[in-house]
Amino acid sequence: MNMMSVPSYQQMIVSFHNANLSIVNYNGQPYVPMKPIVEGMGLTWQSQHEKLKQRFASTITEIVIVAQDGRQRLMTCLPLKKLFGWMMTISPNKVKPELKDTIIKYQDECDDALWGYWSGKLSARQRAFDELNKIDFDENLSQAKATISSLGMHQRKHEKKINKQKRQDWINKNTLLLNFGEEGLA
Repeated sequence: MNMMSVPSYQQMIVSFHNANLSIVNYNGQPYVPMKPIVEGMGLTWQSQHEKLKQRFASTITEIVIVAQDGRQRLMTCLPLKKLFGWMMTISPNKVKPELKDTIIKYQDECDDALWGYWSGKLSARQRAFDELNKIDFDENLSQAKATISSLGMHQRKHEKKINKQKRQDWINKNTLLLNFGEEGLA
């Protein structure tokens, strides 16, 4: 392949846990060249490259990047949002001894962040259902008041219209939250 005819993507260096991490904007998403990360951790590229191809086959891509030496290189890159998942596959006992504590700390942070995400979503879901239950309660109360006297019928019509609109607004607002698929939790 003639890399001169392939577009290259300039990398941006960001600081991450006292290390420099290369980020490449590719198709509007941040990607991470993996070989420098793998080798920087003291892991063998061949075994990690195989793991990436097996576990992240649908998301890894080869991107031509201008390296620090100014030359274009074809690099296996992983979307940044998947880097955390890959990091969780690393055994701290297989990295350079000086990186072991950092890997363990980072994996603990990933666990905490994931738990926080899920528990926050579940709490939001519960709050949404509590809100829906209140709307339904208000509707039932309005209906009961209307049956007590015909005088309440006018008020009942008004409240029924309001409650119907509240319910529809709630459904419109919370449809994605109720969907446990990827789109609902994004």
